[in-house]
Amino acid sequence: MADGEATAQTTKQKNKGAWKRKSFTRRQHEARAWLERLVPPERITDARVNQLADFVDRYRPGSKFQIIADAMVKNNEVPTMKNVAARYESRKNAYLRRNAPTSPIDLTPALVEHLTTQIRASWERRGHGPTWAEIRDGMGWDRAQTKHALTQLRTAGLIAFTNDSGSLTLAGKAAHHDATATKSA
Repeated sequence: MADGEATAQTTKQKNKGAWKRKSFTRRQHEARAWLERLVPPERITDARVNQLADFVDRYRPGSKFQIIADAMVKNNEVPTMKNVAARYESRKNAYLRRNAPTSPIDLTPALVEHLTTQIRASWERRGHGPTWAEIRDGMGWDRAQTKHALTQLRTAGLIAFTNDSGSLTLAGKAAHHDATATKSA
């Protein structure tokens, strides 16, 4: 073989990264299956199937984008790449805002007393403890500070809570302080 002569390796075209779109009929079939999985049968129309056929093969199954697209289809919205990406960014930014690192709370005795008073008042007034949102609003903390403070007080044995709403209660020394205050009154 002479130098510069074409061989099988040099003449073979590479389709790496090339994406061949499915036929419109196939996409219509998949769009109908998508709708049948997510919405009641009375909301499935040929116009909606044709509309979704353009977007049915755009999202990898199980991906975050697919989950958002599913929610948009349920809400009778068009899951364009631009709309799905915008919703993803919005959710991501909201998550980052909620979980942003903040300055820790210095739990002074006065702050702990104020918090235990708030918990005690909730139990006396309503028969259950306050929610974390009520604690957060009453104390002027953000979500991370509330979690940090309540977890720290739970570790210290002053409060107890479960995953149930309103389960926040006094424990240990804080609960006994309430009993002695009631007896002396």
